[in-house]
Amino acid sequence: MSSEFSARKFGAIASPYVSAYVYRTGNLDRGYGMRRDADGSFKIGNAEVVIDKDYNVFVNGKSYTGTRGLFELLTRKKVDQSFIIRRDLQSYKEILEATHGHLENNDPAGVIKTTRGAKFKDVIPKLLPTGGVTRLSAQSTSTKPWFRY
Repeated sequence: MSSEFSARKFGAIASPYVSAYVYRTGNLDRGYGMRRDADGSFKIGNAEVVIDKDYNVFVNGKSYTGTRGLFELLTRKKVDQSFIIRRDLQSYKEILEATHGHLENNDPAGVIKTTRGAKFKDVIPKLLPTGGVTRLSAQSTSTKPWFRY
């Protein structure tokens, strides 16, 4: 693994998720998750994401506790729900709302991005139920119960 994405730089929890951007694995979610710009910085929506060595996540000046669940939500197309707790979902929702990361072109006036992916079907409409996304248009692919707000 590149030292640029080592546990020393991002911490043991974040490093496996962040290092996936070096190898560009197929499970990276660039639609509702982080993306890596040409300059090497990470972004979500219209904001930069900074991850420190203690795996804290900073977006728009706000700090979020970096957990495996939050990194699943920030980086994966198909999340492992066994790592995700309610606080992770709340943090992810706040990040999406603050950065407009769930809206077309990250535009505050935009509509919710729609995809056929598992995250759209299993996570997005439950966190952000407005914007024309209904249970009929986003059937879950999950076999496990999911958090309700």
